Amino acid sequence: MTIIPTPWVMALVLVIFLILIYLLNQILYKPLIGFMDARDASIKRDSEGIEGNTNEIKMLKMEAEEVLVKAKQEAADIKSKAQEVAKEKAEIKISQKKSELQQKYLEFTRELEDEKERLQETLLGQVPQFQTALQSKLKNI
Repeated sequence: MTIIPTPWVMALVLVIFLILIYLLNQILYKPLIGFMDARDASIKRDSEGIEGNTNEIKMLKMEAEEVLVKAKQEAADIKSKAQEVAKEKAEIKISQKKSELQQKYLEFTRELEDEKERLQETLLGQVPQFQTALQSKLKNI
């Protein structure tokens, strides 16, 4: 027995097939394609954002390097100024010590001169005693 399809059955299968394609298109394919398009758009946005972030990172890195260069220059300036100030203070202290030592030296030489004069006066005052002692020794010889 062979079954010969009747035109009504074939038409019914064709209608069911078209309805099934329509329903699958509405329920499955369109949402799936929409999801895939949204995912592609999201990936594209993210990659553009990454490129933007990369450029921003490069700019921030350049700014940080500029800040570091400026900070190093400022530190060098501050250091040189501090060295100059310290050098000036040291020179002032040295000149003060020199003048103080010079003054002490002058006082010392003055005291030596005074002592020399006193010793000379003492010796001159004792010259007659030395002369008499010398004469008595000479007489004893």
